[in-house]
Amino acid sequence: MKKKQKQSKMSILVSLAIIGMLAGCQTTSSTTAQSTESGTTSDSSTATSTVDYDLEFSSDDLEVGYEEADLTTIELADDQSTTSGEGASVDGNVLTITAGGTYLISGMLSDGQIKVTAPDTEEVHLILDGVDVTSSTSAPLLIEEAEKVFVTLAEGSENTLTDKAGSTATIGTGDDVTTIDGTIFSKADLTLNGSGSLTINGNTNHGIVSKDDLTIVSGTYQITAVGQGFSGKDSVKIKDGTFNMTTGADGIQSDNAEEEGKGFVYIAGGDFTIDAEEDGIQAETLLQVDGGTLDITTGGGSTNAVAKASESMGMNFFKQTAETETETETEADENLDTDDTSSTSMKGLKATGELIINNGTITIDAADDTVHTDGNLTLTGGTLSLASGDDGLHADNDLQLSGSTIAITESYEGIEGKTITISDGEITVVASDDGLNAAGGTSTTSEQAVPGETASSSENSLVISGGTLTVNSSGDGLDSNGTLEISGGTTTVSGPENDGNGTIDSNGDTLITGGTLMAAGSSGMAVTFGDSSSQVSVLYGFETTYEAGSEIELTDADGTVLLSWTADKSFSSVQFSSADLEEDGTYTLAIDDETFEVVVDSIATTVGTTTGQMGGGMQQPGNGDMQQPGNGDMQRPTEDDTSTTPELN
Repeated sequence: MKKKQKQSKMSILVSLAIIGMLAGCQTTSSTTAQSTESGTTSDSSTATSTVDYDLEFSSDDLEVGYEEADLTTIELADDQSTTSGEGASVDGNVLTITAGGTYLISGMLSDGQIKVTAPDTEEVHLILDGVDVTSSTSAPLLIEEAEKVFVTLAEGSENTLTDKAGSTATIGTGDDVTTIDGTIFSKADLTLNGSGSLTINGNTNHGIVSKDDLTIVSGTYQITAVGQGFSGKDSVKIKDGTFNMTTGADGIQSDNAEEEGKGFVYIAGGDFTIDAEEDGIQAETLLQVDGGTLDITTGGGSTNAVAKASESMGMNFFKQTAETETETETEADENLDTDDTSSTSMKGLKATGELIINNGTITIDAADDTVHTDGNLTLTGGTLSLASGDDGLHADNDLQLSGSTIAITESYEGIEGKTITISDGEITVVASDDGLNAAGGTSTTSEQAVPGETASSSENSLVISGGTLTVNSSGDGLDSNGTLEISGGTTTVSGPENDGNGTIDSNGDTLITGGTLMAAGSSGMAVTFGDSSSQVSVLYGFETTYEAGSEIELTDADGTVLLSWTADKSFSSVQFSSADLEEDGTYTLAIDDETFEVVVDSIATTVGTTTGQMGGGMQQPGNGDMQQPGNGDMQRPTEDDTSTTPELN
């Protein structure tokens, strides 16, 4: 669609074309995706999908100019609409556009429609300059056929489209009947741009629907819909704009799961406020965010979460693993929802395939997971503030964090994935169960599990090689159904307070080869690092319980402070590791004004009174790492002792 800017009485549109050209013609998923309009930038570390998705914005998508000689002007009015030019006709209160070209539309219809029925080889450019159309029977803007339609919101214009509740209109015949379920409904590719505003009142179902690709480059949008806000079957791509959505279903959605490279949502920039009864943004394949500001509330927010039966029940001690166990820890947790009949998804960002966040400022308050994918989750940048009724970050497969700033202020489990890899970033987690949980997959052992543990899985791993991680958890702080390794970064864990969980819980090899660890929690299920570690770690158990807010400090023989942190929860044991610690060294541990001598006698040293697992991973009784009940190492809670009742993973 080629157009040239030209001075005329419509010159208000020229400045939009210049802005579009200056903004740049394309944004791609390779190398550096950017959104300078939203004040965010990214670097060469941005992630890309392994599948070929078209994340570009074409020059036609950005174009808002026109050729005056080809312009058709339309003035809408009840029973008095007029046209000047070719390609459009009026029948009552229905304006029909039958040919490709550029159409400038203004005016109001109290019960009418703008309809496009151009050949599927021709492009149509609609310029809305103060349009207000309501339809009681169908979509106010209906695109039955065209190669592609461009809708430009003229500079300074305010436009409104409204449908009435209860419409059951369809198009097509025989087996090719399609229900018109959007206030704007298009069977062709649809692009919206310009600097004006558009208000959508979707009382029948969705706001804007394209049965092909839906692309939005710019503009201001106020969307109220009983269904979804934006629905693009093949894709939804948004470069920039301001979006305020209140929806009875998903805010933004793409659902083509049949064709490779389709069914994705791409956010390059923009300012979004979404209040959705279901998912905020949902993609059947890829969901990628490269910039913008997103403020999303789903299902009424985290305070409206479905309660977890495992929460504070203290059942971890009694979990048994049968010889042929195949149920995963993740599946077990899901089965504990008190309302297992609910199937409504109320997640913030959700993808069935990949989910990638390279940049942006994202705030989510969700009744369900705040960020969720059935596939791989990758975060390389951006700032996220997440309040979740379930998981903060969840991936059924691999979860990788390499540079984001993440604050999970409320969650059931903070970060969960089959594998979790943290190489960079600043991450804080508050969780009512596990802080981090590497779970999922199938058990790889046929042996009866030790009480309090699930079977080890070679598919699960938790690896921390960099970044700053701070965890405040009521369940396990760092939990892996397989291996757990710390090789870099700074990790601080507060909690749990109950003896059915530990600051560290691993069913496989548990190693520390670098980085800094500072942890304070209960001692009933405390797990130390294995002897194969290459960096000294210490687990110190106390005869008393210290209050939350206690200052913990470790100094060497010269009085130099090596480690210092504050416990967010009460604790009866501390665990720490640093490159500054040496075997055969003697140190002083201070809890507020009380001091203890720490003599390091092995790579994994245990000191004081403890009642949990000594040695990394799941050890069998008899190796000196986990004593039988009766030695004070692992006691079953009595009927009267509910304070130490363990909690489910």
